[in-house]
Amino acid sequence: MQLLRHAQHFEYRSQGGLDRHGRMDVWTDDQGTRAVLVLRDVPLADAPRALRMLSEQWLPYLLPAALDVLVLVIHDPEDGSKARARVFPLNAA
Repeated sequence: MQLLRHAQHFEYRSQGGLDRHGRMDVWTDDQGTRAVLVLRDVPLADAPRALRMLSEQWLPYLLPAALDVLVLVIHDPEDGSKARARVFPLNAA
């Protein structure tokens, strides 16, 4: 895997209608057939909205259309345990 973008800042509209900021990392495989999009600083409830904005405004310029994309949302649990990732299909938006 190759890192295409690291900690790229983006803005999205939250579920409550507020403008929020998140970060993303974009990884692609060596064959150019798959990509992994890692979202950070995005609450799980807002992840589909952030993903929708990215798929409309960022990803078409970063990734070829025929690529298989896996989306991971890194979040810190509220109980203080270690960070976890939730997997979203790209079509979750």
